[in-house]
Amino acid sequence: MERKGSASTGSALSALALVGRLGLSIALPVTAGTWLGVEADRRLGTGVIFLFVGLFVGLVGGGYGAYRMIMKEMR
Repeated sequence: MERKGSASTGSALSALALVGRLGLSIALPVTAGTWLGVEADRRLGTGVIFLFVGLFVGLVGGGYGAYRMIMKEMR
């Protein structure tokens, strides 16, 4: 027996899963880049230079990963 609204529930859950994957694909590289930058600055005594470099690299990597994921979903 099929319940009413099961198709919309499935698509809503699918959309929610996509949002979660997109969030992780951005958050993980940003977090990793920031952490690596902080560690490099701490070990080299360079202030916050590598923090910003790591943050930028993480943002670019995360954005690129999210873009690829969205393009794959649109096909």
